[in-house]
Amino acid sequence: MLPEVLKIGSFTLSGYSFFYILGIIFVSLVVFILSRLEKFDSVEILNLIIFGIISGIAGAKLYGLVMVFFTNPAFYLKEPSKLLKSMSGGGVFYGGVVALALFGVFYTRRYFRGSEWKIFDIAVIGGALGHMFGRIGCFSAGCCYGVPTELPWGIKFPFQGGRPHPFSDTFIHPTQLYEALLNFINFLFLLLLWRKKKFHGQIFALYLINYGMIRFFVEFLRNDGGRGYIIKSSSKFLSLSIPQLISVLLIVSGIILYKQLKVKGKKND
Repeated sequence: MLPEVLKIGSFTLSGYSFFYILGIIFVSLVVFILSRLEKFDSVEILNLIIFGIISGIAGAKLYGLVMVFFTNPAFYLKEPSKLLKSMSGGGVFYGGVVALALFGVFYTRRYFRGSEWKIFDIAVIGGALGHMFGRIGCFSAGCCYGVPTELPWGIKFPFQGGRPHPFSDTFIHPTQLYEALLNFINFLFLLLLWRKKKFHGQIFALYLINYGMIRFFVEFLRNDGGRGYIIKSSSKFLSLSIPQLISVLLIVSGIILYKQLKVKGKKND
């Protein structure tokens, strides 16, 4: 864990914030460099990156706010200030993705008409790398943790967000690092395939499929609160959480999109 990276007077830079910022920087660099290789206008790409970051952060926080609210609606209706306090965290990844996707569709149709799928292919390559940094940040903060384990690489988290960790005396799966590693592998795979892709949108569709599978299986080992379940069983492997349902939808959407864009690509050829 890395609860603090820097402390100057009253200012403290947490490990979570450090890797969050690092992720934003690397995503921006990857998207900008690949976009320039595709000969896109630098100013429009910078605008896309800046406003995309803002919309992604806003969406992640809003989704997190909604999830927290529905854990105890009656309490948060009486104590709205405590609900707003929960926005100090980084937010929920899927909320950021939805907001970023909506913004991306609007912006690319307006300024990159005809090249939308080229932009989307580039964006998800950067996104996969950024998500790796995000999960390392989660590891630093002790959030998004796993179920208890007796495996030799199990880890104890003494703190979570400055408070004692719910499982401080128990070895648990470092699910944050599992997902960080898998996201990095996904990044390398998509980057290497980018120059050899058969049709525009192929990388985007594969990202949906790959990340959907990553999150679906890692979710079986997650043990932090606020998951929400469609099917709840005594066994994690017989349950279906809301993030897993979203993961399934991502996988199915990715497969359908892949097939449709592949046919469209052949017709254009």
